[in-house]
Amino acid sequence: VLLWRYTSIPTSVEDLGKKEKGKSISLLCLEGLQKVLGAVSLFYQPKTHHFLRALDVTDNEGEEAEDSISHRAAFQIRQFQRSLLNLLSSQEEDFNSKEALLLVTVLSNLSKLLEPSSPQFVQMLSWTSKICKENNQEDPSFCKGLMNLLFSLHVLYKSPVTLLRDLSQDIHGHLGDIDEDVEVEKTDHFAMVNLRTAAPTVCLLVLSQAEKVLEEVDWLITKLKGQVSQEIVSEEPSSQATRPHHPIEKAIIMQLGTLLTFFHELVQTALPSGSCVDILLKDLCKMYTILTALVRYYLQVCQSAGGIPKNMEKLVKLSGSHLTPLCYSFISYIQNKKSQSLKCTGEKKGKAAAVATAMARVLRETKPIPNLIFAIEQYEKFLIHLSKKSKVNLMQHMKLSTSRDFKIKGNILDMVLRDEEADEPEEGTASEHEGQNKEPAKKKRKKE
Repeated sequence: VLLWRYTSIPTSVEDLGKKEKGKSISLLCLEGLQKVLGAVSLFYQPKTHHFLRALDVTDNEGEEAEDSISHRAAFQIRQFQRSLLNLLSSQEEDFNSKEALLLVTVLSNLSKLLEPSSPQFVQMLSWTSKICKENNQEDPSFCKGLMNLLFSLHVLYKSPVTLLRDLSQDIHGHLGDIDEDVEVEKTDHFAMVNLRTAAPTVCLLVLSQAEKVLEEVDWLITKLKGQVSQEIVSEEPSSQATRPHHPIEKAIIMQLGTLLTFFHELVQTALPSGSCVDILLKDLCKMYTILTALVRYYLQVCQSAGGIPKNMEKLVKLSGSHLTPLCYSFISYIQNKKSQSLKCTGEKKGKAAAVATAMARVLRETKPIPNLIFAIEQYEKFLIHLSKKSKVNLMQHMKLSTSRDFKIKGNILDMVLRDEEADEPEEGTASEHEGQNKEPAKKKRKKE
């Protein structure tokens, strides 16, 4: 009844009087249908086929046994796809974000019933991707729901690293570069990514998905390291020991290479302060930790077999040219932004307590920076060991930053200034302003 009522009389054609009193009847029916679908998929999975059969009022009894769950779910999906398309094609003032989000939730529940190898699943993935590419909706909740649906489908079909790279380019294009003098060429891979949804909505989603990919890669590297250790103990021939691993190694390196281009875009993006920057710094730290784990794996391989593949050399070169230098530039951008925020706080309030509170917040928000610098240095340390073992100069692609010591000492200096400020607020503030005046000069020197 709920399905028939919603599909027969959509909210857009209901009487205005009914809408003004509260929720429309059709919208209430859609809410009820969404809750019923959620309950069936959660508590009554064995009876899902019977439930879908009962929903299909046009079903012929002779065909009941032949249709699979995927076919029946796909039939229902098409009805809700039409409803969502009609809603998206309506005028902007008539767009009901709550109804759109409910439709996405219903589609998400139904899509879980599709077999990933079935044509219906591929059609659902293509349709969802097309909606994200062609519709420019600025509602963050709807964008989050639709992008979550896209990722949930995509990860079952293939790795989402290419999707992450395209989305990071869109985010970079809309938010601009950390260098204000650089004009970023906008890409239009996904119209759903716009100035309002790029950050924090889409940015947090892509960072969350990137973290999941990194965890999977980390698990694969750990598995390979365990296998190599067993083969070294059993003293099997090195050529036989490493050959079966080549496909997995190649897949790992390709995944990390595409993720490097993903992070390459985000570390150049003028992200707003807060959760986006914090999670990006943590994910970068995890990225370098996994790169270090891969280097240590090849140290084991060199010990038993010798030599590293060419694509590993390319990955190291890519990390040295496209990521590490930009990480230090991004750190400078964050610290300059925090310093400016601290300066504004001091000018507006002019109280020692307010400045001390702002400084404490800055120190807390920049806490992941030393961890990232340490992770980069560990990666470079083991690269030196691998260069000696493999007799391949991997460090020729790495440009060591001259500012890393300054960054660490800068944090110590901030802590000292904070302690001094408790006794001499005015003197501490003046010293801090002097430090802010020196920061841009250092940044210019880095660019040269």
